[in-house]
Parts: sequence; C-alpha cells; structure tokens
Amino acid sequence: MGNQESEPLDQKKVEQAAEILKSIAHPLRIRIAELLQSGEMTVGQIQSELGVSQSLTSQQLLLMKAKGILKSRKNGKSVHYFIARPQVIQVIECLKKC
Repeated sequence: MGNQESEPLDQKKVEQAAEILKSIAHPLRIRIAELLQSGEMTVGQIQSELGVSQSLTSQQLLLMKAKGILKSRKNGKSVHYFIARPQVIQVIECLKKC
C-alpha cells in the first residue's frame, strides 16, 4: 500500500495556514479570494461577479482587510481590493486540488 512518509509541517507554516483558513472560512470570502487571484477589483466588480448585494460584499471585504488578508487602494471614488498575503493564493489553489 502507498504508505509514503512525508516531512512534518513546519510549525510556522501550520500557524500561518490556520490563520488564513480562519480568515477566509466563509463561502463568500473564499469566492472573493478566488476572484482576486487574478488581480485587483473594485467592490462593484466583485459584487457583480458574485451576484450578492453591495453591502454584503463590502462587509466581507472589510472583514478580510481587517484580518490582513486583503489591502485596498483608492482611485477617485473607487476602492480597489487586492490580496495582501500570497499565502492566500496557495491556500485557494490547495482547495481547488481537493
């Protein structure tokens, strides 16, 4: 049987992964992170892609920003969100493989 031994996970990586998973542990937040993999988007663009209300989208974006998962930049009246931690993309890619 395929009983391959693998290296134990580094404690720092385990803690980072747990922190990221806690921060995106909601279907909508996972979808937002997946959308932002390809680059920054405005609240309106994200809301349109997800098909949910702007207030719900904004609420989730602010929560993700507060957790350090996302950052934003203002351009005129628009706020553009982008992934602040590259590890988030790795976690999303891992989810896609499972």
